[in-house]
Amino acid sequence: MGILDRLLNKQRMYWYLCYACLMQTNHDALNSVFYDQGPPVEVTGRLVTPCPRCESTNTISFQKLREEGADAQLWGLEQLVRKHPRSRFEIKRPSPANSSR
Repeated sequence: MGILDRLLNKQRMYWYLCYACLMQTNHDALNSVFYDQGPPVEVTGRLVTPCPRCESTNTISFQKLREEGADAQLWGLEQLVRKHPRSRFEIKRPSPANSSR
């Protein structure tokens, strides 16, 4: 296992796939993956990480995919992430102060 693999394994919990974006972009994974180190939000009693693009809570972390045994899907997503810089997937969330104006 290389150094990059070890780093990705530790950071898998910060990489997410948004299923709502996946459907809206005609299954374009590049525009459906995002990186977020922010705290999860509680929605109806469970912790979720909302998508910064569409604000949907229909997201799943790469770590959860690993735990569920979706190895083929995870492999494809990790290959995609390795081909592009992290900045491509870091999307700024709108600040709460700006959204109330």
